[in-house]
Amino acid sequence: MKTPLYELHKSLGARFIDFAGWQMPLEYSSIKEESLAVRRDCGLFDISHMGKLLVEGREALEYLTSRKVEGLKKGRVQYNLLMNPAGGIKDDITIYRLSEDEFFLCVNAANKEKVIEWFKSHGLRVKDLSHELVQFALQGPGAVKVLSKHLPVEDIKYYHFKSKDHLIVSRTGYTGEDGFEVYMPFEAGMELFERLLKECSPCGLGARDLLRIEAGMPLYGHEISEEIDPFSANLDRYVSLEKDFIGKRALLERPVRRRLFGLELLQKGIPREGYRLFFRNTEIGTVSSGTYSYVLERGIAICFVEPPFRKEGLEVEVEVRGKRLKGRLVSYPFLKKV
Repeated sequence: MKTPLYELHKSLGARFIDFAGWQMPLEYSSIKEESLAVRRDCGLFDISHMGKLLVEGREALEYLTSRKVEGLKKGRVQYNLLMNPAGGIKDDITIYRLSEDEFFLCVNAANKEKVIEWFKSHGLRVKDLSHELVQFALQGPGAVKVLSKHLPVEDIKYYHFKSKDHLIVSRTGYTGEDGFEVYMPFEAGMELFERLLKECSPCGLGARDLLRIEAGMPLYGHEISEEIDPFSANLDRYVSLEKDFIGKRALLERPVRRRLFGLELLQKGIPREGYRLFFRNTEIGTVSSGTYSYVLERGIAICFVEPPFRKEGLEVEVEVRGKRLKGRLVSYPFLKKV
C-alpha cells in the first residue's frame, strides 16, 4: 500500500522500506541529518499509514483499556494500552475525546484490523477513517513557529488537540520533542504538507525510530506485544488498577522476569535488537531496540533486564557480533525534552 504522499516522496528522492504492508520513506538525505534536523529545528514525517478510527461506546472502551478513560476531558489526548485476557498488550494507542461518548483513536498500522475486530466483538461502534485522512507529524523546537503560520496552534497545550470539521491538530509526537500531529482530508493535507516542506526537512522512518529510542518510547513488536505485559514494559503509569479491565487479573498474577531499562555503550559500536547483555559472564538481559545517537555520540539501547540488575550505572557487557563490548545501564529517556 502507498500513502497519498507517495509520489511526492519519490520526487524528493526518498529511499523506501516496506513497513506493515506500506511503502514508507526510510530516509531522504540521511538518518543522521534528518534526526538532527528534528533536534535542532523541525522535521516533517508522513505517518498516513497509521490506523485512524472513530469509535462510540465509552463503557466498552473503558473495559478494553488499561488506563482510566472516564476522566478524559473533551479536547484532551491520552496514551493508553489495549489489553488481552492474558495480560499482554494488544496495541498501544492514543485516544482523542470528541464528546461524551465519541472518541477518535490512532492505532498502529499493523494492528488496525485486529483492533477493529476486537472493538466490534465488545460492542464498540467503529468507523475506519484510515483511508480518508492524511496524517503527518511536524516535530522539533521550531514546530510551533512553522505550523502557526498555517494553523492556529500556539495555544494548544501538550497532549491537547483542536478539531474542526475533518481537521484534528494535536500537540503530540513520537520524538520526545515539542510538535504536532495533523489529520486532514487528502487534498488539503497534501497541500499543507508541500507548503511545510519549504520550511522544514522531510524525515523518514529511520530518523523516527532513532528519535523515539532517544526519547525512550516503545515500539510495538519490540518493547510491547501480545506476549509482553505493561509492567515488563515499564509502563506501570498507564495502568489504572482501581478499575476493572480485560487482562487485569492475569496481569497481577504474571511474574515480571525481565523489565525495560536503558543502556549506553562505552565503546564504539551499535547495540541491535536481540543482542545479549552480560554481567560477569551471567546473561542478564536482551536488547529490544538499539541505535547510534548522533546527539549523545554513542550507541544506546532499550533492553529487557532481570530486575536484580536494573541499577543505574551498573557496568555490563553487550555481545555485538561475537565480541563483548563494555556498556552501562542507565535510566531512560536518554534525552529529556518535552
